[in-house]
Amino acid sequence: MSVAETDSKKLPKVLGPWTALCVVVGGVIGSGIFMVPAKVANYVPNIGGIAICWIVGGLFSAAGALTMAELGAMLPRAGGPYVYIREAYGSMAAFLFGWAELLVVRAGSIGTLSAAFAVYFSQIVKPPLGVSLELWQLGMAVLAIFAVTTINILGTTWAGKVQVVGTGIKVGALLVLIALPIGLNRVDTRLLTPMWPTEFGLDFARGILAAMVGILWAYDGWINVTPLAEEIRDPGRNVPRALIGGMVILITLYLTMTFAYHVVLPLDEIRSLVGQPAAKAVAADYCRTLLGPWGVIAISSVVMISTFISLNGNALTGPRSYFAMARDGVFPAKIAEIHPRFRTPANAILLQSGWAVVLTVLGTMLIVLPEISPTSGVPGPIRKILVQLHREPLYDLLYTYVIFGATLFYMLAIGSVFVLRVTKPDLNRPYLTWGYPWTPLIYIIASFLLLGNTLYEKPVESAGGLALIALGVPVYLIFQRSRPAVT
Repeated sequence: MSVAETDSKKLPKVLGPWTALCVVVGGVIGSGIFMVPAKVANYVPNIGGIAICWIVGGLFSAAGALTMAELGAMLPRAGGPYVYIREAYGSMAAFLFGWAELLVVRAGSIGTLSAAFAVYFSQIVKPPLGVSLELWQLGMAVLAIFAVTTINILGTTWAGKVQVVGTGIKVGALLVLIALPIGLNRVDTRLLTPMWPTEFGLDFARGILAAMVGILWAYDGWINVTPLAEEIRDPGRNVPRALIGGMVILITLYLTMTFAYHVVLPLDEIRSLVGQPAAKAVAADYCRTLLGPWGVIAISSVVMISTFISLNGNALTGPRSYFAMARDGVFPAKIAEIHPRFRTPANAILLQSGWAVVLTVLGTMLIVLPEISPTSGVPGPIRKILVQLHREPLYDLLYTYVIFGATLFYMLAIGSVFVLRVTKPDLNRPYLTWGYPWTPLIYIIASFLLLGNTLYEKPVESAGGLALIALGVPVYLIFQRSRPAVT
């Protein structure tokens, strides 16, 4: 345990088991299940392969959750993976995790979710006369970030209540969407073709790996409860229950929702929706087919609520990593301050939200501004990146960065279970990983495959993510030099 964690500067235990469960479920269900299935069908154009993707992605995440449950119950401290990585590999590796969380993973997730929120909000409330769609969506995205920031600063209890209520609404909405084809007698099982590809070769495997990036984005967030362990009552019991129960709920919902899409819409139609605006995304097309024009408004409302609650979950959990870093003395001390009235890590929350706003604004500006021409004098590699940033929507751009960075560090966090069982065998472990050592090993092997495929398929985004993470090394060394000696 670090010296900083032995003092009285700890966050209060104000969250119960239902909140912990809703942090997992509500934090995961965002915009992914409404937008990603078109990408999955495009990479894997057969129903059996699509089902395999969602099941494997769910089991992959579940393997991580089962392992993380042991770590969260054993080390129930603010920061979650930051703490596990620190205890297993040292302070630099832990700092780089927190740095990646702030610079890429968590702030990128918030930027992506706020962009999705704004896209669907603009389907209901059109931009005022004279305001471009891009700037209108930017304003709504920033407003959503501001709203969840305010909620989380005013109190962890309030943020938890918003998470519980919002999760109930979004799960209920998903169940209604799943039941609609049955209630309206619109189930057409003939659309479940082709069931399998003509041959199981390298192309099939590559398609599944490529689809996994989007699927893991849809599942991303299951880890979110562990950074809150310090604030959860009876974490030895409630953290494992939230992780395991949450993954069971999520895999069930995602798989049934996917089949619901495919018994209403032809496979080729779903594939054609890749890259389409929100009004033509797979969930919107599904609701329009079943409910007519009002279906677009209905699904826009559902996705708005869903992404807002996911935003709240990220604002609730992410700042605990930076708070823990500052408490360890490897980040500015102000970030570790607890608000005297609200008892929340207010400065850490503001830091994360501020950077997420910067990412959102930059992403929008790069789309709005004219594309850089080959004669501009900008070096080729840099111009290539800027052109891609100009052409690719913020949602599509950020989620690759998010998944690449998250997979890399989640793999390290999961691997810490092996290290800590050897180096710290006497630590109290209220829960032991089911299927150990195979469960964490499967997660690590799958992570290597996914990272390798992402590097191959998305080299620019992957290299950019690695470069941003590497920037954390000199920053860490600067903080280490300025850190006061502990006597």
